[in-house]
Amino acid sequence: MRDTQQGVALITAVLIVALVTTIAVAMASRQQLDIRRSANIFDTDQAWLAVMGGEDYARNVLVEDGKNGSSDALDENWAQPVQFPFEEMVLSGVMEDMQGRFNINNLIDGNGAPVQLELGRFQRLLTLLDLDVTIADATLDWLDKDFDLKPNGGAEDGYYMQQQPGYRTANRLMASASELRLVRGMTADAYEKLAPFITVLPKATAVNINTAPATVLAIVGTNLTIADGESLLSARGDSGFNSVADFTQQPVFGPAPITGDGLDIKSNYFLLNAMTEFDRSRSQQFSLLERQNGVVKVIMRGQGAY
Repeated sequence: MRDTQQGVALITAVLIVALVTTIAVAMASRQQLDIRRSANIFDTDQAWLAVMGGEDYARNVLVEDGKNGSSDALDENWAQPVQFPFEEMVLSGVMEDMQGRFNINNLIDGNGAPVQLELGRFQRLLTLLDLDVTIADATLDWLDKDFDLKPNGGAEDGYYMQQQPGYRTANRLMASASELRLVRGMTADAYEKLAPFITVLPKATAVNINTAPATVLAIVGTNLTIADGESLLSARGDSGFNSVADFTQQPVFGPAPITGDGLDIKSNYFLLNAMTEFDRSRSQQFSLLERQNGVVKVIMRGQGAY
């Protein structure tokens, strides 16, 4: 009996030691996890603060640029990518002139009526990218305040409420270019092709001919190809055109130069893409900046995507 009791006691002792060891290992693992989590939070906060510092730097660059010239072109300081390594962190960023893209909100005026000049440009953009041109009328119906269907592919609540899940038209200016994904006829592939050439800004804006890519330049005139847009890029160079008149009189437009309506060589809206790397943390932020009367303010921020 004594041997049996000693055996039970030994097994019990072994079980207790094993249990205590398991608990100790679990506590140590949990402690290491908490330490790593806290470090990640700290690193993420550090990276975000660096991004905000980059935003302030970008704002100062735009303020100084506004003092030194009456035009914006791709050879200026604001358009150059920058990288600042400091301590254990790397901050990098690049700015893009958002008036070098087609502004979807240009399609309607203050009364909600279609702007035919801008509608024609949007239709030409869709055509150049081999997309369904009826997306233009569907976008007009999404923006305008009425419930009347546009003749070529228009869509109002009656169409959208039949989707799964159903939703309604906005009947207002877009707040984000990604909102276009909700418009009738717009597929994921179509949006991916269109996204580099469009933007959504708080109000109607002119296209900056000194920063627009070839595809956007091609939609300014009628019956132009992307190759014609490349020709305009070559004529522009990095320093840009001196005036809108210099642009509209380019030979590619033919014997009857186009008007300069909706065109400019100066911009007010810029998109900052700022990124930081710190230890294991990565932070990316997009900031839409507006420059007016020497003051630059943030219109929108988005983390990870614009």
